Amino acid sequence: MAYADNVESPLRRGWSWLTRLFRQTASPPPYRPEPQPLAPFEQALDEGLLIARHGVMLAVKNRLILRALREDDSFDDEATAEMIDEELARAADEQRANAGMIIRARARAGLSGGIADHAHDYHLIDSGTLRRRENLYEALAESLDGSRSDPEFIADLTERARSAAWKDIGANVVARLEKRMVSFADDPDYILDRQDRLRELLEVDLPALEAQAKDDTA
Repeated sequence: MAYADNVESPLRRGWSWLTRLFRQTASPPPYRPEPQPLAPFEQALDEGLLIARHGVMLAVKNRLILRALREDDSFDDEATAEMIDEELARAADEQRANAGMIIRARARAGLSGGIADHAHDYHLIDSGTLRRRENLYEALAESLDGSRSDPEFIADLTERARSAAWKDIGANVVARLEKRMVSFADDPDYILDRQDRLRELLEVDLPALEAQAKDDTA
């Protein structure tokens, strides 16, 4: 269709309504992250090390709980120190793996100019930040490896993991006892059988414990 003076309509022949819609819709602006100030390297390292060591303590605590409940093993300083060494080594390996991922990301970023389209779209401009992150992961791995030969740190972590484990175990025991007390209260024969249970405690259980104590001290 033509207008006066042979001016063609902007809605050219062959254009669908969908094509015209997209031509008229402005494309979203590219991703432009605001630059964020970076914490000093030593501060970032200290905070990362604190988080990593806390994760090691939680892992050791959970292993102590499983050891006590599933394997019925008592607490042992030497065994706990071995657990700590294993978890520290595992945490250091994780940090080295993180550094490896950053190295690969930095290599790809060095081949790409421009500005990021999303938060994980790295370009040449991000190389310095990626290098810093790589150095941070490597420093964390080195610090965690160094902690493995620090007797004061091992002793402190051993005590903290033990305390946390027995606290959780105690809470579990209390919860089980409360559940049993509720079931006892609902038992109509509980009061009637109380005298028999007390007599069994005095005549059977306590003498057995006394005899066992004498055998242990003999």
